[in-house]
Amino acid sequence: MRLLPQCLCISVSLCYVLLLSGCIPARTPPQLAFTPGAPAVVTDETFTNSAFTVRYPAGWRVVTGAADAPPSVTFVAADEVSTVTLQVEPLEEPERDPAFRVETRTLSLAGGQVYAIARVPVQDWPRFQPIFERMLASVQPAGR
Repeated sequence: MRLLPQCLCISVSLCYVLLLSGCIPARTPPQLAFTPGAPAVVTDETFTNSAFTVRYPAGWRVVTGAADAPPSVTFVAADEVSTVTLQVEPLEEPERDPAFRVETRTLSLAGGQVYAIARVPVQDWPRFQPIFERMLASVQPAGR
């Protein structure tokens, strides 16, 4: 009969140990310390990061730059082929493809420059150019 109270005591002790082990604080994985990037705000037709604000056409997809890279964004048109990229780092030589027109611009803003590149199928450029010009005209320094 002494065996039953000992088993009960051991069971209760194990339950306490398990409950108290949940109180030990967990360690934060090291990769979580590196994930935050520059803040970006995306609304229906406006994108803002730490360097600039721009209006983009409705229905376009917004692809932000890497968290550990300088501020940049790529807008992908509804056709999923035409793109506009804005970034604060100077542009690298764009990949040339005879099927695409590549247009680059440098915008001077208070506090720096924004580099823009449009990549559009050649036959779509006449329709796309006014959209590109409107986007560039809307670029403002962040915080305005």
